[in-house]
Amino acid sequence: MTHRPHIVFVDDEPRILSGLRRMLRTHRDRWDMSFVEGGQAALDTLHSRHCDVIVTDYRMPGMDGAQLLERVRTEFPAVARVILSGQTNEDNLLRIMVLAHEFINKPSTPEQIVTAVERLIAVSPTAVDDAVQRDVAVIESLPSPPHTLVELIDALATEDASAQSVGRVLERDPAVAAKVLHLVNSSAYAMGRKVNGVVQATALLGLPTVRGLVFMHDLIREFDPAGVLPPVWIEGLTLHAVETSRLAARLAAGQEWEGHAFTAGLLHEVGQLVLASSRPAEFAGVLGQWRETAGVPLCTMEAEVFGVDHREIGARLLRLWSLPEPVIEAASAHHELPASGAVTDPAAAVALAHRVVEAELEPVCGPRDEAALDEEAFSEPVREAVGRWRQERAPRPAG
Repeated sequence: MTHRPHIVFVDDEPRILSGLRRMLRTHRDRWDMSFVEGGQAALDTLHSRHCDVIVTDYRMPGMDGAQLLERVRTEFPAVARVILSGQTNEDNLLRIMVLAHEFINKPSTPEQIVTAVERLIAVSPTAVDDAVQRDVAVIESLPSPPHTLVELIDALATEDASAQSVGRVLERDPAVAAKVLHLVNSSAYAMGRKVNGVVQATALLGLPTVRGLVFMHDLIREFDPAGVLPPVWIEGLTLHAVETSRLAARLAAGQEWEGHAFTAGLLHEVGQLVLASSRPAEFAGVLGQWRETAGVPLCTMEAEVFGVDHREIGARLLRLWSLPEPVIEAASAHHELPASGAVTDPAAAVALAHRVVEAELEPVCGPRDEAALDEEAFSEPVREAVGRWRQERAPRPAG
C-alpha cells in the first residue's frame, strides 16, 4: 500500500487552523492532514498515528512551539519539524534554529508552506526505508575533528573577528560548514534565496548568533565514535574534503557556479560522517574491509551492508538541511569523472578534484589500487588549475 504523507498542523487559535485548512484544501488528495489545537493535542496525535512533518506556531500558551519541537525531537526524532513564527528575540531565534528543520516567517503564503512540506516529505523516512536511511532523519549535527572547536573559539575571541575570518575557519570543517548552511537556508536569514557560501552564511547569521550557537547550542560536536573509529580517520577525511573544495573552486574559477563547486567539494563526503555517527561499529567494519580489498570502491561495500552508500546518504541529509540543489547534485556525483577531461559544471569540478586529491594524498572512498590519472588528457585550463593548486599546497622553503 502506498504511504500517504501525514502532516500535522498545530496552533492555539481555531481560526488560524481553519484558515490553514482552507488554504491547503487542494492538497487533500496528496496528503493526510491533521489540524490540532496546542502542543499536547499534537503529541497525542503523533502517539496515535505515523506523522511525516509537523508544522507548528511558535507563540502558544502553555507548551510553546519550541517546547513542542523539543518533545518531538526526543520522542519522534524521524518527524520533520517546521515552525511558523512572527517576531522573536535572539534567544528564541537560536532555540528555533536548532530545533526546526525549516523556519517560516509569519505571515506566510500557501506556497511557502507547501514548498517546505513537499521538500521535507521527499526526504522523510517511511516504514519501508532501510534503517540507515532513517538515521539520516535524526542526525542533528555531524562530528568534527578535535581541533575545530578550539580554532573557532580563538577566531571568535579576537578583537578583529569578522564574518570573513570566522567563515574561513568554518570552511576548514565540512561538518560545521554543513550545519551553518543548514541553519541559514532553513531560516529567515536566507530571505527566500539559497545560500551556498560559508562566509556569506556566517555574515547573514552574524557573529553574535554564531557565538550563541557555539557556546549555548552545541554547534560543534567533537568526534567521539566510542573508540571504534580513530581520530586520524576524521582528520584525513576532513583534509581530503578541504583540499577537494579548494581544487574544485580552482577548476571552476570565473564561472557563475564556482561557489556551488567549492561548497559541494567541501561537503561531498558528509555521508561518511553520518555513518560514523549512526553506525560506528558497522561502518568501521566496512572501512576495514575496504582497506584490505583491492579494486573495490567504498560505496560498493557500503551498499552491500547498509543498502545505500555514503553518496545517497549525504545527498539525503543535505536535502533535509535545505542546501541548494546544485550543491547536492555535485556532491553526490563525486565518483563520476567527466569523460572529456573538461570541467563544464559543478559536478565535473568536484568529481575531478576528488580524484586528483585522492591520487595526491590517499583514497578516502575510491578503489585502493585505482590506476594513475592520465593528466595529459586534461584540458589545458584543467592542467593549469591543478598545477596552481599543487603550488599552493607545496611547503614554502624556510628563510
